[in-house]
Amino acid sequence: MKKFSVTSLGLLLALSVISTNSWALIFQFDGGGLPSDDFQIAANWNDFAAGPDAVPGAGDRAIINDNFVVQHNTAVTTTLGSLIVGADWPVTGELGTDGTLNLSAGKIIVTGGGDNFQIARARGAVVGDADGDGLIVITNAELEISGSDPIVGTRDHGVLDVGLNGKVYNTPGNDNYWRLGNYGPSVDAGLEGNGLLDVHDNGTFNAHVIFIGDRDSTGELRVSDTGSVVLTGNLVARPSGFEAGGSAKVQMNGATATLSAFNLESESLVGEVPTLYEFNADSLLGVSAIKLQDAINITNNELVVNLNSFPLANLSSILLFDGDQSLVGDRVFGTFASTTVSGGALGAQYSVVYDQAVGDILLQRIPEPSTILLFGLSLMFTAGARRRQSC
Repeated sequence: MKKFSVTSLGLLLALSVISTNSWALIFQFDGGGLPSDDFQIAANWNDFAAGPDAVPGAGDRAIINDNFVVQHNTAVTTTLGSLIVGADWPVTGELGTDGTLNLSAGKIIVTGGGDNFQIARARGAVVGDADGDGLIVITNAELEISGSDPIVGTRDHGVLDVGLNGKVYNTPGNDNYWRLGNYGPSVDAGLEGNGLLDVHDNGTFNAHVIFIGDRDSTGELRVSDTGSVVLTGNLVARPSGFEAGGSAKVQMNGATATLSAFNLESESLVGEVPTLYEFNADSLLGVSAIKLQDAINITNNELVVNLNSFPLANLSSILLFDGDQSLVGDRVFGTFASTTVSGGALGAQYSVVYDQAVGDILLQRIPEPSTILLFGLSLMFTAGARRRQSC
């Protein structure tokens, strides 16, 4: 299962190199118009080719940085060649600055291939510096990506927040390979490489593959409430090697979230930072299971389950991973290196069940030793009473 990740990553890097200069003009948001935060106002954009101010269009690169908070709140479709939020100053090569885009109406389409969609693209040359952080918040609007290698948290801290009725998806016929986190501190001093995809409140995210925690970066996928993440390919939730700072995390919140993919690849080798899976139960229905069409590899990963006072009874269980939909069998690979359960019944004990027959991983509450003893004594008394009755 490791081989797929390495091969796919090599393809991604090649595509990035090929498509770097696919955009035509560079436009940087400068807030020179009124209102000064409106994406659709031409005077708010500076053309670095010394042309007239204009709203960037098809084939153009749009850069939002310099601490601007930009509003795309008009019900129109904007087509761009490239979109970078949180970035270096173009042309001059100066250090980057933060940027925010609130996409609350309409639709943005990014057509450029390779890595022409990036959040937090800046160099982050100073350790601990926030230069180049990027945030995109999507509510009641759509983001369509046809580029092959979109990245959240390229070198600094990037967040893609898909909230109320927001939609992110790939152009039909285009297989996106997303990365959450890229280029951490061991790659170059001062880099952060921290990427978060947060999907919640009926937001939807549809793509092909997601890599989490690439190149010593910190990556996290968080799905909550009625949020939905659906992948046609694999979820590759693991650091790419033995860098000290790299980490990958998948967090499921509540019992009504959706996360599905074909395979789950997150084997942690000895010396790697273990991938963390965290399930936070609601008080009524429990947790949302991660659904895989085929295989689950969680070798040496870490598992955290917060039951939040969820009343899991003795010998009852909750489903965490729902794999092997075709019931081939033996499609669960490895076991968790550590399991932490909090909340729930006071003093309760739990075990992880790896059900190879149906490809599931469950958390089961097991009786405490004192309960087992009482249960055994009860059986003895019952058996004795039955014997006395039969005499």
